Parts: sequence; structure tokens; C-alpha cells
Amino acid sequence: MEIRYSKNEAGFSLLELILAMGITITIMTLASTLLAGSFRIRSREDRKSDAIGDVQRALNIMTREISNAGLKLPGGLPKVSTNGFVTDDSNSEELRLVSNLNGMPDSANGYFEDTDVDDANEDIKFLMYVDPERGQRYIVRYEKNGSHQTTVLANRIDSLIFRYYDEKVTYDTTVVDGVCDITNVKNAAGETEDEVSPGAGKFVVIAVGVTLPEVGTAGSEGYQPASEVQLTSDVVLRNSIVY
Repeated sequence: MEIRYSKNEAGFSLLELILAMGITITIMTLASTLLAGSFRIRSREDRKSDAIGDVQRALNIMTREISNAGLKLPGGLPKVSTNGFVTDDSNSEELRLVSNLNGMPDSANGYFEDTDVDDANEDIKFLMYVDPERGQRYIVRYEKNGSHQTTVLANRIDSLIFRYYDEKVTYDTTVVDGVCDITNVKNAAGETEDEVSPGAGKFVVIAVGVTLPEVGTAGSEGYQPASEVQLTSDVVLRNSIVY
């Protein structure tokens, strides 16, 4: 039996194979570059979300505990104002408060009125701690009573500021070089409201700044500019304000 081959049958030439491989490699390189860029952006957004989540949880804790300042205070407490703030340890960078959380008796459940602020969670301070070795800043809660426990509430912040007012205010927020603050502060009448001393405060604004540094060089592939975010919380001292 004779087998005949068609002269029209032919494979790819070497040049065609080289061109196809070159096109395939180019497409794969572009796809890899886009995918790597997407991963970098996603990673940065994840870090940003985590940092903001930490700060929001810290603000919730501080807001709840600061609002209880001055609850059922016993007499004779040195350097403690009527609103529950310790004057020597309260300013724009830190806030120390006391409250008598056990000062509300409940005889039906065997819970009797307490007349001191020596129990857990009744003498606490909030501040920003700076670790120079690691270049990190933390929101810290310090518990004076009991075991003198220090708790880190958030570990990716750049600034923490407390502002004190004798009534509820509105304001604008600003972040400059990672340092947060509030501006254009107005009272209910729309007039400029001045800050008061911590001991006279009935309304506290907590501002926290979170900054993510830039990634890469401006104009280069994969560059991501610095990101600055400010979070604030308004705290009404429920034991001081008159409605």
C-alpha cells in the first residue's frame, strides 16, 4: 500500500513560533504587573481598614467610660473636679477620670452603695504612648486601681487630642502632617465657642489621626500617595450637663 502526503500540509515556521511566544510573554508580563499592582493596593487598603477599625473600637471604649466621669463622686477627693476629671492629669494630650461605678445601690440584688473610687474601672487614664524604638504610637488605657493594668486600645495612630467645652459644639476637622485637630468650633447659637479647662468641661471632643505613608516614588509605577484620616467622637458627660 502506497501512502501519499499532501504537499499542502505544513506546521508553523520558526519565525511564527517566536512571534507567538513573544506576544504570549508580553501579555503575561502585563497581566502580572496589573495583578501585582492590584495586590499592593488591596494590601494598603487592608492596612487602612484595620487601622481605622482599631481606632473606632478605641473611641467606643473611651466615649463610654469618659461619659461616666463624675458619677456619684464621694467628697474629699484631692485634685478631682466636680465633673470627675483629675485636673493635674488632664489636658489636650491625656485625660484622667474617676467615677464611683458602685455608687448606685441595688438592695434587691444585695448590691449596696459604695463610697469610694478604689474599685476596678473607677480611676483610669487615656493617653497616646510613643515608642521611639519602633516609631509606633499607641492609644493606651491605664487602670490605676487593682493591678495597675495598662491596655493598648489601638496601635496604628499618629495623634490623639482631647478638647473640652462647657456645652455641645459643632466643628470642622483637619489633619496636618498626621496631627489631627478641630477648627471652626461653634455652639448651638452658631457663635464661636472657646475651649474651657478640663475641670470645667461638660462636653469632650476626642480626635485621632491615622496616616499611611506614601508607597514608591511619585510618577513611578505602583506609586500610592500618603493617606490621612481623622476620626472624632463627641462625649457628653451625663453627670455634669443640664438639659
